[in-house]
Amino acid sequence: MRLSVIIVNYNVKYYVYQCLQSLRKAAQGLEWEVLVVDNNSTDGSVEYFKESFPDGTFPELRLIANTDNTGFGKANNQATHMANGDYVLYCNPDTFVSEDTLRRCLDFMDEHPDAGCLGVKMLNANGTFAPESRRGVPTPWASFCKITRLSKLFPHSKTFGYYYLQHLPVNEPAQVEIVSGAFMMVKRDVVEKMGVFDEDYFMYCEDTDLSYRMLKAGYQNYYLPTQILHYKGESTRQKTYSYVNNFYKAIFVFFKKHFNSHLFLLRIFFYIAIYVIAAGSFLKSTYKQLAYQIKKRIAPHKTQLLCFISEEHKEMVQHLASKHSLDIAISHHPIDNAHQILSVIGKSSPDYVVFDTDTYSYGQILNLAHSMPQGHNFSIATLHPEKGIILTNLFKFTP
Repeated sequence: MRLSVIIVNYNVKYYVYQCLQSLRKAAQGLEWEVLVVDNNSTDGSVEYFKESFPDGTFPELRLIANTDNTGFGKANNQATHMANGDYVLYCNPDTFVSEDTLRRCLDFMDEHPDAGCLGVKMLNANGTFAPESRRGVPTPWASFCKITRLSKLFPHSKTFGYYYLQHLPVNEPAQVEIVSGAFMMVKRDVVEKMGVFDEDYFMYCEDTDLSYRMLKAGYQNYYLPTQILHYKGESTRQKTYSYVNNFYKAIFVFFKKHFNSHLFLLRIFFYIAIYVIAAGSFLKSTYKQLAYQIKKRIAPHKTQLLCFISEEHKEMVQHLASKHSLDIAISHHPIDNAHQILSVIGKSSPDYVVFDTDTYSYGQILNLAHSMPQGHNFSIATLHPEKGIILTNLFKFTP
């Protein structure tokens, strides 16, 4: 078998559905399988997948239902030991891929026998490049520059911006050090030989640790600028205390394992940083929520959607708009470039631009999203007519 794709799900069934639909299109003609590990979801995910893909309709799909939440790394390891493909792709549920992504990645891996991990160009929900697509080893210095925001003050500096390798071109293949676990392709025989994800990490840094062990074992890690969309690039910017605390504690576990000589000073610095950043994030979040509530009372705002859909799906979208109190504008004219989108938008200010997945390929949606000029205020959303749902980075509009 050529490829095994592994997706870990916890209460995000609609996003897994979208990810699976994009993978099916990208895998046409390939001998492949996809293993979905459900970590004891409480949203009816397992039943939803069985209902969405009855026996025989998706023979490549293998569903693994855990009875507890084992964590990201352990669930991926569980599926890795069951995988049959020569290559394994670890893929986050809140992603979708272009139709040519899998083939381009497999061809690249075939051409680079020294490859350990391969990552791709990830886009945020607004179409901008996600810097976590490729990273440097989070050494104490690189992590210090990230925490103190020096990397933002000097965005193209190799010295200060090494955490996100900001000195490298975005649209060219490159050797990198750390590949994101949101889309990480590896050779199955390599991870079987050197070990898969370290289960000491529950949520963050498993990908960092595996990538770094690949480098230490003599393999090269690569970045290939084929595009996928990753919703998490938007949601984690909220930086709640829980996120900041879990993320930096995971980095601390990485330091303890790989940079033990710096441990004492790093422990003091990182715990100070965690609480300072978390406090700042809490105050910023509280201010935004308060400002939002005041604005909502003064000038009530409905979520606005600009929908590029086929004529036959107009009634479906109108039903969703009525149920969820949405303001919608509908266009049936085919869109080929960003200029046409801006022309239709005119002076309006949509929160989301929605593309009908029956009309537009995932590759077209990604290209249109990424070609938008900087500074726009909307994000990309998708309509899945077969389910009657619209998915955004923050909301799920269901029948």
